[in-house]
Amino acid sequence: MPRSYYLPDIHPFEHIATAHWPIILVNNQWDWVSAVDEMELWLNRNVGSHYSEWAYHNGTSIDYWQACVAFRKPKYKTLFLLQWT
Repeated sequence: MPRSYYLPDIHPFEHIATAHWPIILVNNQWDWVSAVDEMELWLNRNVGSHYSEWAYHNGTSIDYWQACVAFRKPKYKTLFLLQWT
């Protein structure tokens, strides 16, 4: 039986933070998949579930080397910024 996922186009989170993606080099190239996996693992472990406590945010103009994440609580934004900036 296929799993259903909640993937809203718009999230309700107001506390938005932008930080550098983790730099993971494989064969002298930036490994985007590992960087996304590492950040999501950290967020899920330290903040809470995706779409429950945090979500990626696309509402601001960001560079390719930055992750923009929105949080339900301001303390999660602070924790994220301390870890990733």
